[in-house]
Amino acid sequence: MNRLFLMILPVAVLTLLAGCSSYHTGKRDTKLQAYAAIAGQGIIGEADLYEEYEGRVRIKLRLEGNPASKLNPGRHAVHIHETGACDPFTAAKGHYDGNIDTLVNPEANVSPGLGNHPYHLGDLPNLKVSEDRKGSLYTITSRVTLSDGLNTLFDQDGSAFIVHELEDQYLPDPPTTDGPGGPRIACGVIVKR
Repeated sequence: MNRLFLMILPVAVLTLLAGCSSYHTGKRDTKLQAYAAIAGQGIIGEADLYEEYEGRVRIKLRLEGNPASKLNPGRHAVHIHETGACDPFTAAKGHYDGNIDTLVNPEANVSPGLGNHPYHLGDLPNLKVSEDRKGSLYTITSRVTLSDGLNTLFDQDGSAFIVHELEDQYLPDPPTTDGPGGPRIACGVIVKR
């Protein structure tokens, strides 16, 4: 009995180790990429988006404003909005909150209005702008995808970044429209690379 056990033990250990060496990391075979050229009065910038792992999108956003712009030093709200349109900025509509087809998911709660703020899928951290009116944001979100599905940014009407004049206070159902960032000062439509 001991002899049989000693023969089986190394085989069992090797089998377990082989199974552990190839666990699924979620890494995509091909990295998905997107881009947005962001512009506003006296403001230029860009955002790069990468989905290297399933369900995780890395966002690198850079902005620069001239002295006459409203990109003042301090914090500014940045959101992904539900429609890929920027002319005028209100064409981007409300905060992105998924692409829910009631035939696919009739129980879904999608409300781009302030009632679901700051829990929209497109709500992001604030952008910090320095004294020289340059700002950057680096974040990773699991709320949206560049791949197909209910949370894709590439539905029929696309998506856009909106930069706001004020910072997002992250208040649920804010009492005023300034709570989630106030006036829109820059916009960029998100496109596939």
